[in-house]
Amino acid sequence: MFDWLTNSTAIIIVLPVIIFILTMLLSGFRFRKTQRRIMLSADVSTIFLIIAVHFFMMVLFNKSFLLYILLFLFILGIVIVVIAAKKEGEIQYRKIIRGYWRLCFFIFALLYVALYLYGIIYSLILQF
Repeated sequence: MFDWLTNSTAIIIVLPVIIFILTMLLSGFRFRKTQRRIMLSADVSTIFLIIAVHFFMMVLFNKSFLLYILLFLFILGIVIVVIAAKKEGEIQYRKIIRGYWRLCFFIFALLYVALYLYGIIYSLILQF
């Protein structure tokens, strides 16, 4: 009865990796530098990572942490703007948004891997 829900959750959890790889491959036609391709792939897959981490947490802990994730994102944005304003004296929105978005990618990629490993270890413990 809930097979469609389980299948869609699994697809959402795996989607960031697929999007990252596809973007890397497709951006190879436009950019020759690997660094530019990685940055574009990170920018595109960040929103999918955030959603996947939310679904990972729902599956593993049977609770929605969406409010905490959004609160973390807002606080992180505020901290980055305050630090940039103190450091440079003036706010360069494009630079701040790009840095914020890439920092979010890094943090949520780490969370994604940590939750993935936690899920594997947790399921192995339940088996034995």
